[in-house]
Amino acid sequence: MSASRSIESWQQVKSRQGFAAYLSFLAVECGQACSGQDAESPTVSRWTNRTIDGLLWGWVRLLGGHFDGTDLLHEEAPDRPGWQGLAYQLDTVRTASPSFNFVLADSGIEPDEVDTPRDLQRYVATLATDFVRDQEECQAKIDRGQWAGDGGSWAHSNLCDWLDAWAAWVGANSPRHAQLEPVTWRSIALQLSAARIYE
Repeated sequence: MSASRSIESWQQVKSRQGFAAYLSFLAVECGQACSGQDAESPTVSRWTNRTIDGLLWGWVRLLGGHFDGTDLLHEEAPDRPGWQGLAYQLDTVRTASPSFNFVLADSGIEPDEVDTPRDLQRYVATLATDFVRDQEECQAKIDRGQWAGDGGSWAHSNLCDWLDAWAAWVGANSPRHAQLEPVTWRSIALQLSAARIYE
């Protein structure tokens, strides 16, 4: 995988390992943007969504635009985004305006029920609201003086760490990883589900 570590553009992504390397790059870049050291840097301008829920709501908007023809999802094959298409979506949602749609979030869809971009949109909205709920529950514990050291049901509370965990999970090998090829809307949902709890 060492050759893949130099991937800094979604156009360079051709494989699962390449996507993992791109996620790692995004995690580092996100960390630089969120550090606030140089507010004028180009890196900062590429990260208007700097929270997990902000990025997810931006993705909801991108997926919704696909249906009205205002945005393209860069699909590599009909109904299959592919690794490069998925990288393109992430590149785009870094700066996409959020689309808060709590009706979509109430769908109760599970990752293994995702078959279409519309299903993924519903699942991403569900994750966004679940993340906010989880953070609120952790903060409520802290406010009551209870120990919240293990956090909630999300392994990470900041975007950089979440992207890094996603990269580590996608780059690993296990029997479950066989479900990731080819990249389908369902396999994206499975990745997001795993990244939510992966440390």
